[in-house]
Amino acid sequence: MFNVYDMKLELKYCFLIYFIFILASCKVIEPSNFTLEGKAYNLVIERNTFKFYFTDNQGSIIVPPHTSSGLTMNGNEVVNCTIIDNKNSAQRKSFLLIDSKGEEIIVDVSFENNIASFSVHSNDQKARSICLRLGAMPYAHGLGDAGSRGESFNLVNNKKSSYPIINNGSTNRWASTFAIFPKNNVAGVYFSEGKKTVSISNLEYSMRIDKIRKAKFYYFVGDLKSIYKNYKIVRDLETFEDVKPKSRLFELGWESWDALGWNTNQNSVKEILQMYLDKDYPIKWAVTGSGFWEEGGTSTSFGKWGEKFSDTSTFKTWMNEQDIKWMIGLRTNFVPSGGPYIPLSNKRDRDLKVNSYYGNSLSDEGLKNSFFVKDGSGTPTFYTSEIFPQIPCYILDGNVPGAANWYLQKYKNWQVDGIKEDTMQDTDSLISIYTNPITKIAKDNGLVMARNGSFVAPGTLLRINDTRVDDMQKRTPINYFQYAASGFPNVYSDVAGIHNMHNMKDVDKNIRHTWLLSLTAGLSVGAYPDKWTEEKQNIFKKAIDFHYSIAPYMYSAAMDSYTSGFPYTLTPLNIAYPKDTLAYELPNFQWMIGESILATPLLKNDMDGMMDIYLPEGIWYDYDTDEKYEGPVLLQDFKMLLNKTPCFVGGKGIVAERKKDRLNARIYPVKKNTSIIFTHLDGTDKSQITVGNVDWDNIKIVDTTIHKEISYERKGVAYIFELKRNHNYKIQ
Repeated sequence: MFNVYDMKLELKYCFLIYFIFILASCKVIEPSNFTLEGKAYNLVIERNTFKFYFTDNQGSIIVPPHTSSGLTMNGNEVVNCTIIDNKNSAQRKSFLLIDSKGEEIIVDVSFENNIASFSVHSNDQKARSICLRLGAMPYAHGLGDAGSRGESFNLVNNKKSSYPIINNGSTNRWASTFAIFPKNNVAGVYFSEGKKTVSISNLEYSMRIDKIRKAKFYYFVGDLKSIYKNYKIVRDLETFEDVKPKSRLFELGWESWDALGWNTNQNSVKEILQMYLDKDYPIKWAVTGSGFWEEGGTSTSFGKWGEKFSDTSTFKTWMNEQDIKWMIGLRTNFVPSGGPYIPLSNKRDRDLKVNSYYGNSLSDEGLKNSFFVKDGSGTPTFYTSEIFPQIPCYILDGNVPGAANWYLQKYKNWQVDGIKEDTMQDTDSLISIYTNPITKIAKDNGLVMARNGSFVAPGTLLRINDTRVDDMQKRTPINYFQYAASGFPNVYSDVAGIHNMHNMKDVDKNIRHTWLLSLTAGLSVGAYPDKWTEEKQNIFKKAIDFHYSIAPYMYSAAMDSYTSGFPYTLTPLNIAYPKDTLAYELPNFQWMIGESILATPLLKNDMDGMMDIYLPEGIWYDYDTDEKYEGPVLLQDFKMLLNKTPCFVGGKGIVAERKKDRLNARIYPVKKNTSIIFTHLDGTDKSQITVGNVDWDNIKIVDTTIHKEISYERKGVAYIFELKRNHNYKIQ
């Protein structure tokens, strides 16, 4: 008997079996991309090629992927990428990557607080060359010394595209892999030990490290201030700790090398310093960098003074009476014990007269404690400088436990106030050995002008490689800018008019050079301009006095840099104004000092004194004349006279200025509802200055610490009042 109910039931089973068959025969469709989600940005990784890129939370790509693959192993591109841990969160994922040769590697990726990290390692423990790659971006800056020798501040525009991160004992001695791309709101860095090369071009941005078993790479996204803040956080995690700047080195200094060379002695030093002091040059530190040690010795002949400084006690007393801190040149290379050692070359540095070097008994102590650099077999390595001392030497390995403290204790035998560090040894990719020993001296209250190091400045001032006056047209400011873009803006570049002060044809050029240096953290003099006319000496002195006047303001900016990571002391204009497209293609080098002073030195066309100056959005005042400008505007053929202060005031419009021993605040009618926190020269005391919604024609200034209205002076357009330690002020 036909049963309709049974027939319906059979049909249901048939459909169910058919549906199961269809499901079983279909492949599971996997997502083409993996996404690590952040609050404002996302990190997207493509399956197979491991291409990765960053988007905003609307899905727009802000940092492009590489055109081929996101990672290569030994030059071979990744062809397969799979997740290997399903328990990963939305911010953390682990991937197994396979390259075109079948080699495998594991990458642990995290994206938290706008910091992306890629930790690369393998199970087989093979050493490989690893390269992470993003797509091309239009503007790139940084890389320390590696990025400083090109044709442009924009690394993308340079003829070279590959930047080895090395220490060659000369042009490249401060190393950093940090590169920032301000138009794209991204930066990258990696610290792992090994041979590192960064490539930046109109094709790609890549970070490569050779022959390693594991490595870690970082990317930062967001606005530029948060990028630098996060970079500072990561540096601390990677044990690259910043040195707190000391205000003494923001004062005027003096160096013996330019004036005296190897003929430096305590009498010749006093003679030149006295000439400057008699003319009211406010010198507060002095470097005697050459030949203070015993005959046949070097700077690491700790405490063994030579005939040129035979009465250091008297000399120190005189320096203390003048309130001048005494610094010496110091290196981290050690002559072996024994000797004498004869240089292989007859070439000598400048006017150096030396036939041989005695051995240093401290080297035996260093060898016993394994404090010196070793080769792969564990044998201490010899390095020979082409400049000084031109004989095989050991080099201190600051990464060895105890080595930095040992060096600090030996340095103390010199009993001076600080050092100008200037080791000149080619250690190639071995870049990390210098920082710790010099940092120890800085943190032990020593004044430090650093040259060698990696990722952080081991001292208050970071010196670029030896310069000449003509380098101010391009090389010197590019070096400044790359250091600042790398996160360390307290730059120094030799003395005013370096090796050119007695060239009477170049007096004006030497003054332009002095103006340039006056706009940076470190300014010093060397040879005295006694042959110059009184008029030119007065202009030279005006540039010196300008630096003296803004040194407290600049030091406060340096303290802001120290606490935030952002390069406030010297901020290239497109980093200060990253959304201003005109700030990227300037006809001249311009930068912000703090958040209120725009530096506009004339570095070329010194004969006619004409230059184009770009003023970003906002109100700007000429520093000398108070002439008002409304930006954005390009001032074409602006006449920058030799005696003119090459600055404008704008931004927040709050400047601290020192006149003799009094510190004043200068408030310009530029911006309402803004504030700054000013750090005084002791590095501790602070004052907050707040500008309210003021009527500039009818203001009052209140000391909010004592709740009392205070008097002020109106000079030109600026409102001036005394700035006292630990007092806060409101302009209303």
